[in-house]
Amino acid sequence: MTFWINLFKNDRKTEGDNQPLYKNAKMMVENDVTLTAGIPYEVALWTKDQTKDGKPVQMVSIKIEPNQFLINEGEVKVEQTDKPPF
Repeated sequence: MTFWINLFKNDRKTEGDNQPLYKNAKMMVENDVTLTAGIPYEVALWTKDQTKDGKPVQMVSIKIEPNQFLINEGEVKVEQTDKPPF
């Protein structure tokens, strides 16, 4: 499952404060998201300066998805158990 996180330029950020450069105060996921221990993930950071409609925007998007290449190559061995990993 691929998961995207969109963060928008924080216009309230000023020099010397502890505010983040980008944030999203209204993020809502449509489905539960579970990252499985022991599975390699590919993570990418994308910058965007316009929406699909061509409207200007200052945002970054983080994409997280299982690395199917490593999983299919058999480099990952995950023990299936009904016990939590902690």
